[in-house]
Amino acid sequence: MTKSGHSIHRDLKWALQQQAKRTGEQSPSVRGSDWRLATVTAVNADGTVTADGLTYRRMETYQAPTVGDIIAVTQSSNGNLLAWGRTSSGTDTAWVKPTLATGFTHDGNTNGDVMYRLAIIAGTRFMQWRGGLGITYASNAIQNAGDCLAAALPAALRPPSTRSLTAACSATTSSSLSLKIDGRPDGQLRVIGTTTSTTDTYATPIIRPPWVSLNGLQYTLD
Repeated sequence: MTKSGHSIHRDLKWALQQQAKRTGEQSPSVRGSDWRLATVTAVNADGTVTADGLTYRRMETYQAPTVGDIIAVTQSSNGNLLAWGRTSSGTDTAWVKPTLATGFTHDGNTNGDVMYRLAIIAGTRFMQWRGGLGITYASNAIQNAGDCLAAALPAALRPPSTRSLTAACSATTSSSLSLKIDGRPDGQLRVIGTTTSTTDTYATPIIRPPWVSLNGLQYTLD
């Protein structure tokens, strides 16, 4: 049965309306007030990011944006575009217990097992540590190197440059109450400042504490 000209025009109108509807649903430029997820394709110097071909003003809490971030964005009814910030990767709350290198043990001074996690604070990624690191001195090579992890941390948990921190330690067999801890770009956590000598002199005092506290230590990854 051949359709009339009126029917053909009606069907064409309906098809065009459906196409326009689908285009509007998918195009952020015509959707109106809404929020959704978008992937960052460019980070701009003026405090904005580009995602899906549109430029979004970043919220103050969205710090250190990176191309590839999956972010929550919103568009007001009058066309203002705003980027709330990146969505969670799912790894920013779980504490992880690492395997320690020979010469180091967990729960030093009953401070708890050595643990680390990634945390997002004000939009910036931080590496956080807790627990007590026990140290034995049977091997001079171990205490000199000071790398306390059996394996390097994943690339996403490594700072771009060394992060040096001060950590409390035991005063037993040590003339110091603190040591330097380095979070290193090679993925190691390094204890700095112990000595090989067991003879206490003015020039080379003994610094061989049996434990170091990592509680409260954190450094930026961005």
